[in-house]
Amino acid sequence: MSRHKFESQKNRPDYIEDLTSRDMKHIHEDEETPEDEAQTIEDAEEGWQQKNPSPMAGRISGTMEELERMQSSEMITSDEVRQCIKDSLDCYQSCTDTTIHCLNLRGKHAEPDHINLLMDCAKICNLNADFMIRNSIYYPQTCGICADICDECADDCDRFDEDFMKECASACRRCAESCREMAR
Repeated sequence: MSRHKFESQKNRPDYIEDLTSRDMKHIHEDEETPEDEAQTIEDAEEGWQQKNPSPMAGRISGTMEELERMQSSEMITSDEVRQCIKDSLDCYQSCTDTTIHCLNLRGKHAEPDHINLLMDCAKICNLNADFMIRNSIYYPQTCGICADICDECADDCDRFDEDFMKECASACRRCAESCREMAR
């Protein structure tokens, strides 16, 4: 083992060592045991058996057909999805820039409720884009809340007369419209 590899393993936190040693133990167990039984009748009919699941494995509910539909590459490559990701990232950028500009202007532009709403909108747009890029099964829900917050942020920005505020409101409305389509 190289010296670098040894040093990096030596400095790992204990919980990583525990997980690694448990996972490695499963790799070396080649024989099937009586515990490797099918979990349901449907699983048995399909010939599925559980074989030493990772301790970090998550749980997914729903039918296999739903899971395949959610994970299909068609979803992530559709024009509507790509447009919604773009609109979300544009809105994130616009709200972030507008927040900085408003804080520099001070006065009514820097009111805490207005700044918090701009920050909420920027954060949810960034999160929404992340969920969509990863094709998370929860992105329809993030799209729904993103649309609601973008609408509220657009209304709030529209109460100001400056062009940069109108541009931010416009970016929020585009994002809200795209997200609403994805939330259906």
